[in-house]
Amino acid sequence: MELTTLKATSRVVVANRDNARLRKAGQIPAVYYGKGAEAKNISVSEIDVRKVLAPGKRYTLLDLEIDGKAGNPAVVYNYDKDCLTQKIIHIDFLKIAEDEKVKVRVPVKLTGLPVGVKTQGGVFAQETRYLVLAAKPACIPTVLEMDISNFETNVTFYAKDFKLAEGVELDSGPRTVIFSISSKSKKKDAAEETAAAAPAAAAAPAADAAK
Repeated sequence: MELTTLKATSRVVVANRDNARLRKAGQIPAVYYGKGAEAKNISVSEIDVRKVLAPGKRYTLLDLEIDGKAGNPAVVYNYDKDCLTQKIIHIDFLKIAEDEKVKVRVPVKLTGLPVGVKTQGGVFAQETRYLVLAAKPACIPTVLEMDISNFETNVTFYAKDFKLAEGVELDSGPRTVIFSISSKSKKKDAAEETAAAAPAAAAAPAADAAK
């Protein structure tokens, strides 16, 4: 498998202030772990990481060059962001092997305006924005994208309904709801009927009084 080199440096975990110093110096604290490997605390360049996590490169296959030593295949498994600055403050790198499947969290991207909303007055709701998949490193999709323009009302689309590429398996629950398109709710219809009936109900006593 083709790997992209990402330089990393070993670090010693002592106190939170040490991580703060790393971040101030343009480094991101990270950990590299996986099956049959001892977890290693490392740091990577914030600039280099931006390139790795550029749009469309979420699961770039990496070779972590730790302290100048290559041979550490990995993918970015997870990362944390500062809630205010949105800067990445920690990364988990997962060790990978060419012939072994890994579990990854892949975003779901829905495109198009459903006909059920556009012409049928339906209500669209996306319930899930990520799915967990199991795939060999070379088969990991960057995103699960689907055009939903042709979907009508009264539709519920489940995770199991996705057409996954060969070598990719669904690890999330098959009945996980991705999106739904519903017609006007009965509750809303009932409320509208009640509102429409109110003037008539109010007018009835007035008419009786006038007799």
